[in-house]
Amino acid sequence: MTDAVIIVLREVLEAMLLICLLMASSTAMGVRVKWLVASLVIGMIGASLYGVNLETVSMAFAGFGQELVNSGLLIAIALLLAAHNFLATRKMIDSDYTTPVLLLQFLCIGIVSMAVTREGAEIYLYLYAYGVLADNMNSVFSGGAIGMGVGLSFGTFFYYGLSALKSRRRLLVCCVLSLVLAAGMMGQAAFYLSQADILPSQFTLWDTSGVVAESSLIGELLHAAIGYEASPTLTQAFLYLGSILISLLAMLLAWWIARQRVAVKKESC
Repeated sequence: MTDAVIIVLREVLEAMLLICLLMASSTAMGVRVKWLVASLVIGMIGASLYGVNLETVSMAFAGFGQELVNSGLLIAIALLLAAHNFLATRKMIDSDYTTPVLLLQFLCIGIVSMAVTREGAEIYLYLYAYGVLADNMNSVFSGGAIGMGVGLSFGTFFYYGLSALKSRRRLLVCCVLSLVLAAGMMGQAAFYLSQADILPSQFTLWDTSGVVAESSLIGELLHAAIGYEASPTLTQAFLYLGSILISLLAMLLAWWIARQRVAVKKESC
């Protein structure tokens, strides 16, 4: 049961962090969270199709289909989060800026639906393999329910904690959090691409498994939150830092555009 709790909690937590972060930032930018329903529906459909057709997906691309799909989802989410940071920074600097509603909704739907697809498929596969096929349904499903409940509860507190902040501070916190989450996802994507022999497998830069093991509860939670790797490779570190740089450049560009707009308004007054 303990394994079920940890695994389901990890997957739910990663999705909930993204969902609550985007909900908080959307409201701070004056956009309602109507996109959430569509995101969850698309994500659940995607997770079901991914889980049911996993064997077909895995055998595609010379047996590396699953690695390519996972890395593709992670990279796409990271890039969309950078675009979200662009919009959030513009609103944070220029409070009179009207956020393009359709664009923000598209970004949120894309991010959440892909996250739910990936995390939901992982939960589905674990429950099916270790619960149904292993004839251990009571233990696995009860543990999974506990993990899901804890993850949803944490997400609720996380959302209301963010919502309690003033709009500008909330947007700043959301940008920092999304930057870290995106970097962790790029690091995971590098791992999958190395498994698929697309990126070179390299020596590990360090090994902190003696301090915090990835298989431990803290390690699993850190992996979900910031993409913690006990023994990262040079490629993983490069993509991790590269993702941070992309998000920072997007935020810097938004800051420059917003400052220019504010300066023009002051001159016109």
